[in-house]
Amino acid sequence: SHRLSPLQEELRPRLCCMKKGPNGYGFNLHSDKSRPGQYVRAVDPDSPAEATGLAPHDRIIEVNGVCMEGKQHTDVVAAIKAGGDETRLLVVDILTDEFFKKCKVVPSEKHLAGPLPEPVANGDIGKENGGEPRSNSVSESPSSPGPLAVSPDSGETHSKPDAQEDDRRHSASGSLLDLNIPLAVAKERAHQKRTSKRAPQMDWSKKNELFSNL
Repeated sequence: SHRLSPLQEELRPRLCCMKKGPNGYGFNLHSDKSRPGQYVRAVDPDSPAEATGLAPHDRIIEVNGVCMEGKQHTDVVAAIKAGGDETRLLVVDILTDEFFKKCKVVPSEKHLAGPLPEPVANGDIGKENGGEPRSNSVSESPSSPGPLAVSPDSGETHSKPDAQEDDRRHSASGSLLDLNIPLAVAKERAHQKRTSKRAPQMDWSKKNELFSNL
């Protein structure tokens, strides 16, 4: 706790109020599907954004007093544009973001100067989450011998003629399916599988990241 106290004084959200310049606010908003949130990717030198202290890797929490947690990239861009020629962004840097997540608190303007939350202590986490894992482990322990108890039964079923009949049915249905599909259709399906595998990779790379210059 002694180590945290000097850090806590710095781990506050920042409010960046800016007016549009001739080239806009001068920052680039970036979102990536691999991590939730809208991040500042780049800040133009000598821009209104730089003058207010906005920095790359900042995560936007609020736009003009409205919380943006869980919002889509387009929502955040629209909220910034809705402010007209001025915008007020509440942002956190990487360390502050981590700190508030440990506290399980969403940063807000009251944290700019007011008391900061405290990280949830390990003991508390144990109490909160401990109940669930314990109940899981209890439910798992009787189930783990379950498969062992079942395995001799399944062994017996294999030796029964029913299982052999099932096997025959499966092989018959399999061969019927193969006979019913003309070669041309099979080829088409194989081709569709290949193209469907290739196409999403291109789309995914485009959709995975979004950029907006503001």
